[in-house]
Amino acid sequence: MPKLAKTILYVLLVTGAAVFSFPFLWMAATSVKVDRELQTKGFQLLPITPTPRARSPYVDDQHYRDLDGPHQERLLPRLEAIVAATGFRFPPHVNAVHAREQVARGLYVRLRSRLPARLWAGRHEDGEPIGDEKAVVEALAAAAAETVTKDMVAETFANVYRRLGMGPIRLRTYDRKEVELGAGSDANVPFRRRLENLSPDVLAVEDAPEKSDPLALLRYDFTKGDRFTLTQTFDVPAEIDLERLHRVFVEIRPDDTWHELWLTMEKLGVRYRSRRRWPVANVKVTTASWQELGPDDESTKIKTWTVLDEVARGAGVLDEPHKIKLTFEFRRASAAKAWWNKLALNYNRVLDHIPFWRYLRVSLFLVIANIVLTVLASSLVAYAFARLNWPGRDFCFLLMLATMMIPHQVIMIPQFLIWKNLGAYNTLTPLWLGPAFGNAFFIFLLRQFLRGVPRDLEDAAHLDGCGFLRTYWHLMLPLIKPSLAAIAIFTFLGTWNNFMGPLIYIADQRLYPLAFGLYAFAVQVGNNPALTMAGSLLMTVPVIVIFFFAQKYFIQGVTLTGIKG
Repeated sequence: MPKLAKTILYVLLVTGAAVFSFPFLWMAATSVKVDRELQTKGFQLLPITPTPRARSPYVDDQHYRDLDGPHQERLLPRLEAIVAATGFRFPPHVNAVHAREQVARGLYVRLRSRLPARLWAGRHEDGEPIGDEKAVVEALAAAAAETVTKDMVAETFANVYRRLGMGPIRLRTYDRKEVELGAGSDANVPFRRRLENLSPDVLAVEDAPEKSDPLALLRYDFTKGDRFTLTQTFDVPAEIDLERLHRVFVEIRPDDTWHELWLTMEKLGVRYRSRRRWPVANVKVTTASWQELGPDDESTKIKTWTVLDEVARGAGVLDEPHKIKLTFEFRRASAAKAWWNKLALNYNRVLDHIPFWRYLRVSLFLVIANIVLTVLASSLVAYAFARLNWPGRDFCFLLMLATMMIPHQVIMIPQFLIWKNLGAYNTLTPLWLGPAFGNAFFIFLLRQFLRGVPRDLEDAAHLDGCGFLRTYWHLMLPLIKPSLAAIAIFTFLGTWNNFMGPLIYIADQRLYPLAFGLYAFAVQVGNNPALTMAGSLLMTVPVIVIFFFAQKYFIQGVTLTGIKG
């Protein structure tokens, strides 16, 4: 029976740990999901595995991977035949059979909401059963043939057709002048004619087959090489001052392969290279931008650009006053590298949206100042209450305990007016100087510890010539380390998660601590779950690490074990 009880206890502990760790796992998994993963139906804990394709364009077989509905096995072949009957022509560089299969699955999803529910349930309009499954499939196929059009097939194919596209390159100066490179007087020159292809075995650059598509189509095959480059030296109009170049823009349609794009720029005798990769992720057309390291990178602006670092000067570097050389290098990503790119994507976006390291420095300063002042002030006052005899001691102690009964909401406005009149509004002073006056609860906690210290130890210290302060510092503090550690942990948690204090006293974004900075970030990104969870995880990890290493002192302090004789 004891063995059975122990087994049940361990099962309950493991179950409880799994239940309580589930929110953290959900937060960690959500933090690495891309936007389209958040829009799927049903609950899916784990993110989708990134697939670095060797060839592009390609047909994505993951988009309609999981179908929900009846008669799939019989109906999907009929839908493939319907797709072929519409006369829609797939691009010559994709497998038409595979494309029809994926389009049929997409049409199945769309028809689930378009065809009457009675048909899927196998009933006529009058409610009578249609017949066996074969008859139901025939009725569904007939209805699908009347519903599916060539345009519907084209729209569905667009959902699974992945291709890499690049648009014209634009330069912008600090005085807001902007130019499109290579366009000259003829803005209709195809983008592909403005580039020199340096990787002909891996890459083919051509105009997009759709006239409405302004991006050039990049067809590549990484089985023939692990990278390809696009490079060109452009003439820059005289009114564009390259010394005041602010940013380089290019429109890119990713093909969701999680490969990497790196930019190298040469101008005025200096070569620059992008500080980090630009992952070829997602499928929507987006604007990629790069700029040199400058004041913007030290500001609180949302960083929508990738930094260009200087890597070389002098010989071999383009040094003409009105020319610029750009090299776009696409590198193949392995499965592990693709996973790393996906794991880092949202965290890089968080670090770009907010001055995370500035917020972290503010939080660390507040944490250290609050812990040091709280521990010193509270322990010193507690020592006076516990070990010293002075007139009015008990009355002052009761008065201090009475302050614990006053709700914090009652004193918020008076405290704010005091700090404001002292000139401390919009400074960090109210967030760290208050603990210098002690904390009523911590003083009470430490007083109980100190009352348990044998009087003989204190008398021995006095006989050795120690005064009150030396006795406090060399004798009392070492004996109450567990309680001091517990107080330090409570103070750390309270300061690290403090939201109301910065909300009341801080208006300057440069002074935001992490808790308040992440709130402002959540508002900026429209409460995007993935980005919000990534930011929250960055803030939560230090708390978990601190508790992991300090849990022994935390438990000792909370249990108030006192001293063993």
